[in-house]
Amino acid sequence: MKHQFTLPDFPDSNFQIEVSFWTGKQTLYKDEVLVERSSEKGKPFLVPDHNGDIVKAYPKATFPDIIPVLEINNLKYNIVEKLKWYQAVLAVMPFTLAFIGGGALGGGIGAVAALLNLQVLRNEKLGKISYLYVVNITIAAYAAYFFLALMIREAIN
Repeated sequence: MKHQFTLPDFPDSNFQIEVSFWTGKQTLYKDEVLVERSSEKGKPFLVPDHNGDIVKAYPKATFPDIIPVLEINNLKYNIVEKLKWYQAVLAVMPFTLAFIGGGALGGGIGAVAALLNLQVLRNEKLGKISYLYVVNITIAAYAAYFFLALMIREAIN
C-alpha cells in the first residue's frame, strides 16, 4: 500500500512510502525517485537534501500499525495519521483467536486477519465503508478458525 506525505525538513518535496503487506518491506520515494537505503544498523533511508547532503531517515515500527514513523535527527515524523483507539481495537480483534484456545491456528488466522484489517483501515478510498469490511474480515476469521478446528478435530477422531 502506498502513502503520500511531506516532511518539514523538505518543504518542496513530496514523499511516498510503499509497505508490502506480506513481507513488511518498505520502499521510499522522494519526488517519484527511489530513495536508497543503507545497510547499517536501523537501515535508514538516505534522503538527499537541497544542498546535496544526505539525511538519514530511520523507519520505526508503531504498534499496532503497519505504517512506520520516520526518525530524522532524533525527531519522529508520522507518515500517516495515527489510528484512533477504536480503529486499533477493531483492527486487532481477530488476533484474540490466539487467546481463546486457538494457539498457533488461531494466532495465524488472527494475525493475517488483523493485518488485512489494518490495510483496509489505511485505504483512504474506502471511507466509512472500511468499517463494514473490517467487521466482515473479523467474522470470516472466526468462521475460518472454527471450521478448521472442527475439521482437524474430526480428522484426529
